[in-house]
Amino acid sequence: MLVTADPLEALELGQRVRIDVLVEDVKRSRERPLLVERLRSVQAEVRLVGVVDPEDPCLPELEGEVILRRPFSLDELENAVEQVLKCEPSMQ
Repeated sequence: MLVTADPLEALELGQRVRIDVLVEDVKRSRERPLLVERLRSVQAEVRLVGVVDPEDPCLPELEGEVILRRPFSLDELENAVEQVLKCEPSMQ
């Protein structure tokens, strides 16, 4: 498991190592579409778990993405990762 709070560092990691699942705080990531698009340009099969607040409106899920509302347990996070790994990889 690799952890970073910096989108640029996530992109750098994506150029060096395979990333199967990106767990991302949707609210904090103002550059979300850019991060996802750039990461998928390097690793088209990356899947996403988007973490959102309970009061956030329903967000449209991206292909290969599962939305997880906080607060969540470790079991719920594990289930979200398992669920997204069952999705067909994005080939955008």
